[in-house]
Amino acid sequence: MSTHESVLTSLEPAAPPRKTGRTVVATAVGTAMEMYDFVLYGTAAALVFGPLFFPQVDPIIGTLASLATFGVGFVARPLGGVIFGNLGDRIGRKRVLIITMMGMGIFSTVIGLLPTYETIGIWAPILLVVLRLLQGVAMGGEQGGAFVMAAESGGQGSARRGFLAAWPAVGMAGGLVLATLIFGAFTGALDDAAFLSWGWRVPFLISLVLVGIGLAVRLGVPETSVFEAVKRENRRAKAPMLEVIRSYWRQILLVIGMKSGETAAFFLIAIFSVSYGSQTLGLARGDILNAVLVAAVVEMLTLPLWGALSDRVGRRPVMILGAAFLLVFAAPFFMLLNTTSLPLVYLALILAMGLGHAPLAAPVGAFFAELFPTRVRLSGVSLGVQLTAMLAGGFTPLIATALLATFGNFWPIAIYIGALALISLVSVLLTRETFRSGELPVE
Repeated sequence: MSTHESVLTSLEPAAPPRKTGRTVVATAVGTAMEMYDFVLYGTAAALVFGPLFFPQVDPIIGTLASLATFGVGFVARPLGGVIFGNLGDRIGRKRVLIITMMGMGIFSTVIGLLPTYETIGIWAPILLVVLRLLQGVAMGGEQGGAFVMAAESGGQGSARRGFLAAWPAVGMAGGLVLATLIFGAFTGALDDAAFLSWGWRVPFLISLVLVGIGLAVRLGVPETSVFEAVKRENRRAKAPMLEVIRSYWRQILLVIGMKSGETAAFFLIAIFSVSYGSQTLGLARGDILNAVLVAAVVEMLTLPLWGALSDRVGRRPVMILGAAFLLVFAAPFFMLLNTTSLPLVYLALILAMGLGHAPLAAPVGAFFAELFPTRVRLSGVSLGVQLTAMLAGGFTPLIATALLATFGNFWPIAIYIGALALISLVSVLLTRETFRSGELPVE
């Protein structure tokens, strides 16, 4: 351990359990609210935005266009990662997470009020894209900030970091549950005409209330003691993003690789499977949404367990298991869906989420935080995570839809997801284990 590490560790006592619990709950609640907004948009893009905002084109082209607007938000996420990662390493994690949450709530509410193509013509899809870009910037600062804040919540030498840092991922799965539950309730309660007329708007308007709840929770949480120790010692980086790119670019590339399979799998399951099940396989929208809902609940239960396991056996073994499962399960996943048997559809989604996505998602908060020193941690984690979101996440539903339209079967999609899972597997194998030291790097 270096001199500075010794000084900072001595200055920064172990976080009290009550304080740690509040911080972890705040990160989980916040990511749930943010993911609610993001998944809500994706579900609407798969089901309703095509006819409402792109009615002048063939239905399949309209679906592609609406899914493209979903992907546009991910183009903006690296910008958000740069802006808010830099801010978070300069002014603190808490302030950044409050700003990003407010942004997501406001932009989602405005989407719910947006006139459609029938009312304002071409301005409708243009405004939709602009709001989606702004959503992406806000989300770009949220995810990395939540990972880092949860990872730092237990203090410098926490032995439970994997468990603690898994809770933002629990929040994301919770946001998926919430968005699917609310959106599904409106699709089930209303006929198609009413839903397309006004029903789809209500879940977006509800987001303002949910984000208000999230803000109330986050405002009561103190800054992490890890960051405060660096601040007291005046060791904050002057230009965190430039420093992390210059000195830690290898770690950024490894983060991108490790998160690629997990990111693509999440949006394949949460977004594409809804349109694939309802439009291609002819399943009732309510049935496929319920299946996604149950799978997300199962993942919420398994994520803390995988995180805790990573504290005992290491981050790498848990992530290797998840990546390997996604690799071999990519084709069987679609085979089970194609039976259109609801029990097998449920099985496919539950296995994909619980045994594929969850082991990859649970350890990343701790693993990524342990790759970067405190002075540039949020910049490094945010940039790596948001570049992955742009490259492997947001356009996955669009790519999958285009592959299906071009080839007429699921095999190219399965190969695509399997290839990204393989990238994650190789990247994990190339990354050193970090959990044994128990210390977050300071320098």
